[in-house]
Amino acid sequence: MKKLLASLIIISITIFISGCEQVDVEALFAATSQTIEDAIPKTINHDFDLPSFSDVDVAYQLGDVTYTNEFLYVSPFYDQTMQFHYTLTRGRTSQDYAIDVTLLSADSGSNQNKIFLTLPESVNNVTKDEYMQASVLATTNRNGINITDTETNFAGIKGRGNSTWYSYPKKPYKLQFDENTSLFGMKKAKEYVLLAEYADKSLMRNTIVQKMASLTEYLPYSLETRYVELYINTVYMGLYVLTEQVEFQKNRLNVESIAGIANTGYLLELDMRFYDQNITPGWDWVVVSDVPYEIKEPKTDDPLYSTANPNYLQDFLQQVDHALVTQSGYENLMDVDAWIDYFMIQELVKNVDVGFGSVFLYKEQNGVLKPGPLWDFDFAIGNADYIDYGPTGFYGMKAYKNRMFMLMMNIPEIRHRFSERFSTYYTNEMPKILSMIGTLSLSIEDMAATNFEKWDTLDFYVWPNPSEVVNAHTFLDQVVYVTSYLNLRSIWMNQTMQESDYVNGIFD
Repeated sequence: MKKLLASLIIISITIFISGCEQVDVEALFAATSQTIEDAIPKTINHDFDLPSFSDVDVAYQLGDVTYTNEFLYVSPFYDQTMQFHYTLTRGRTSQDYAIDVTLLSADSGSNQNKIFLTLPESVNNVTKDEYMQASVLATTNRNGINITDTETNFAGIKGRGNSTWYSYPKKPYKLQFDENTSLFGMKKAKEYVLLAEYADKSLMRNTIVQKMASLTEYLPYSLETRYVELYINTVYMGLYVLTEQVEFQKNRLNVESIAGIANTGYLLELDMRFYDQNITPGWDWVVVSDVPYEIKEPKTDDPLYSTANPNYLQDFLQQVDHALVTQSGYENLMDVDAWIDYFMIQELVKNVDVGFGSVFLYKEQNGVLKPGPLWDFDFAIGNADYIDYGPTGFYGMKAYKNRMFMLMMNIPEIRHRFSERFSTYYTNEMPKILSMIGTLSLSIEDMAATNFEKWDTLDFYVWPNPSEVVNAHTFLDQVVYVTSYLNLRSIWMNQTMQESDYVNGIFD
């Protein structure tokens, strides 16, 4: 029995030894590493599969996140060059490796987004009134490979904007798809906006403000943006900013709005152009303390829409106004923290339209009044020669500007919260904003050059450019002006809001 047991042990050892081939771990790791380096894109802007192996264990890490079989892309605030680490392990032997990669932000110009529109007529026949049928081909560079992002014949295009549509040769447009569609990773919807940025020679102001909004603590919603090169009927039209339509939409600003029901969701726009038109309020407009608001949602042409809607809004907005005037009960009617963030951004960029137009606000059923989304900033950040556009001086809370902002800043407790919030934003977020501007501008530099070959606006006055913008002779000079302006204004605001005049509500 002992001899049999000994024989079995010897046989087992022999079998084990014969099954264990000598492995050159160094060579195995080298081959595995090469496979991994071939598989990991050097420029990353989308998910991708990570290679796995039967004879080697692999642990992947980018930043503070570890991965196994799939890399899941999350957009950074701006493009980041980083090291993609991985560790190979076999038995008791491990080896660490790293690959230099660039992680692109979703709004980076390095994504190389392009939109090709084919229209049945000349683009010169596109109007603001009706959609013209359009075929859309959208292409992008995904993880280093050019691909088709979207292709459809079921879309339309029309003009949009006010001064930007009528005053400039480079036109802004609105795109509409027959069904909810995602462009370049944006949330699915039917409607998109193409901003021309003709008077904004930095091509960045609207994008910068949305990036600013995304860093606030209480703003309920900020818009996505993408840089795209636009072609219509094969003709290059320039570099555009693709963004969301301001609307209620289930994948975006998701608020239910039912026409004919008084207590429902509402989307409004403060628009002083009301006084230039022969409009009677009480249906699609309400006026409170001489401030006109256009009702965007629910749709006023809906057959179920009734006077119950404007009547409800009129009463509610009057309650808000009264509460701010009496400095009592306003917390029950409005999201004060969100409004502080909203006006903080408006004041930081010294937006000319803060009390004139493109000021959106909304209310959910049984909810309080909320701001946003922020919209229309091509005349902000020192780009309007018909106001005191410099980086010093308070603006939006003046009596002749935004009434709500003025009434809020008349309240000492709100004024104190505003200054505390700005101080925190200045310390924690402004360095990110200023760094982002430089990185983002480099990502669109080549496309900007092509845009200015098409639209020769550098060195020329484009209304309402101040002299500093006219005298910024290159695209990068424009970026320097924007960066310097925001830096100087944020420093001025942070210092001035600690002084006695601000504390006492004096904004002269």
